[in-house]
Amino acid sequence: MRREAAAPFFSMLRGMAAAVAAQLAGGVEEAEVRAMLARADEAFQADIPFIPEVGADNPWLKSLVGVAWLSGVWLQLEKRGWSLPRISLATQKALAAFAQSSLPAEKRSAMGAAMCSPELAEKIAARSRERRFPDDWLVEAVLPREGESFDVGYDVFKCPVVQYLEERGLRRFAAWFCRDDYPLHAAMGVRLERTRTLADGADRCDFRLKLCEEPFTQIME
Repeated sequence: MRREAAAPFFSMLRGMAAAVAAQLAGGVEEAEVRAMLARADEAFQADIPFIPEVGADNPWLKSLVGVAWLSGVWLQLEKRGWSLPRISLATQKALAAFAQSSLPAEKRSAMGAAMCSPELAEKIAARSRERRFPDDWLVEAVLPREGESFDVGYDVFKCPVVQYLEERGLRRFAAWFCRDDYPLHAAMGVRLERTRTLADGADRCDFRLKLCEEPFTQIME
């Protein structure tokens, strides 16, 4: 990825850093948190050229950039002796807080409705079939059949997040990072159900989304 393609996400990453710092407060000294986040940011800046190119118009690009930045945080916490389940739980809580605080409720609701739109799913799948970028997600839209309760689904057969982590020697993080999808969808009022992922060695990730009327949280222990 070119640095200028990553630049639009720097403000998002600063917000994520603040949410991570708030989540770690009390358990880690403030000065150490600042130092860890600085080292993570340095690692991210150095890794930008190694982030797979998926196109600036990809609606999922921010997820890839977010994982590339968070992987540096995970490495710092792992060096402190934190287990991956503990890191994952802290990250999920931080991302849930970040999503809820960075966007007004009305915008989050609108985004959730769009995420559950068959039109958007078909558009994302059509873009995927173009294969303009070899490292891009390979996605098929899934619409509910009679008796199925989800609004829209995605079957993902190739994931640049898994590719990035594997190429950077961080494959052990992949399945744990997938858990971040749950609180981020919940913040938009969308319940995510998934039975398998590429990160776990399956042949696909089977996302099934359902728009919910009432607010809820979804943290995977």
